[in-house]
Amino acid sequence: MDKKKVSIILPVYDGQKHITNAINSILNQTYSNWELIIVNDCSTDNTLQIAEKFAQTDSRIKVYSNERNLKLPMTLNAGFRHATGDYFTWTSDDNMFKPEAIEVLVDYLEKNSNVSMVYSDYTDIDVDGNVLKEIRLWDAKYLVTGNVCGACFMYTAEAAARVGEYDANLFLAEDYDYWIRIARYGKVCHIDKNLYLYRKHDESLTETKKTSINLQTYKAIEKNFLFMYVWAKENNLQFQLFDHMMKRISGNEIAEIKQRLLSVNPGYKRHLFKKHVKARIRGSFYWHCLRRLKGILQKDG
Repeated sequence: MDKKKVSIILPVYDGQKHITNAINSILNQTYSNWELIIVNDCSTDNTLQIAEKFAQTDSRIKVYSNERNLKLPMTLNAGFRHATGDYFTWTSDDNMFKPEAIEVLVDYLEKNSNVSMVYSDYTDIDVDGNVLKEIRLWDAKYLVTGNVCGACFMYTAEAAARVGEYDANLFLAEDYDYWIRIARYGKVCHIDKNLYLYRKHDESLTETKKTSINLQTYKAIEKNFLFMYVWAKENNLQFQLFDHMMKRISGNEIAEIKQRLLSVNPGYKRHLFKKHVKARIRGSFYWHCLRRLKGILQKDG
C-alpha cells in the first residue's frame, strides 16, 4: 500500500501558532511513504526554527525558504519544484489531516486509474480546535458553480505535469483555477469521507480577503469560461454557471467603480453611484454575451 510516494507541500508565512499541529498531523499518518516540503515565505516569527527542528528529526521533512515574500501561488510552485512523489497535495499551517487521510486518498487513486484528482469532506474547527460543523462537499460537476473541492485533496503527478504551475496572477483563487484546469485533462472525484480539520479564525485569508477572493474568482471563471460552459452544458448546469458568473461580474464592477469614484470624490452621492454602476454593468461585454447565450438556450428548450 505504501509503495507510491506522496509529496505534501506546506507553504507558510508567520505560522508559529499552529504549524506544530499541522506537521504532527502528517507525522501521525497511517500512510508512511510521504515527503513533507515546507516552504517558508519569509516569516518574521519562529516558524522557520520550528520547521527546521522537525526536519532534524525526520528525513522525510525538507525545509526551504524564499528569498523574498512570494505569496501563496508562487510559494506552492517553489515547493512542487522539489516534489518527487507520484501523488501531490498541499496543506496549510493552521489545518490538520486526520490520521487516515493520506492512506484513503492514495487508495482511491490507486483503485481508480482514470481519476486525476480526488477530494474529501472536512470538519470546521475554531481557533482552539473545537468542532464547529461537519462540511459535506458537492460532486465535482458543480465546480462550474463554485470551488467545491475544499481543503483536502490529492492529484497525480502526471496531472500536475500536464496542467503546469499555479497561476501567480490568481492569488486567492489559485486553487479554484487549478482544479478547473485539472478537470480539463482528467476526471475529478469527490469521496464521501471526512479526512481533514479546517481551522476558522479571524486572521485567515478566507476571512480577511473576502472581497479580493470574489474578484479573483471572477478572473478564474473568465479565464476558463469556454471549458466551463461546455462542461456546464453537459451536466445541465449552464444557468447555474451564468448566475455564478453574473454575480462575480457584478461584484467586480461594483468594487472597481466604487474605488475609482470614491478616490476622486469621497462624497459621491449614493443614488448617483448606483446609477453609474447599473449603466456600467449593462454595458459590459460579458453582460451582453451571457444575456444572448441565455436567450439562445431558452429558445433551444
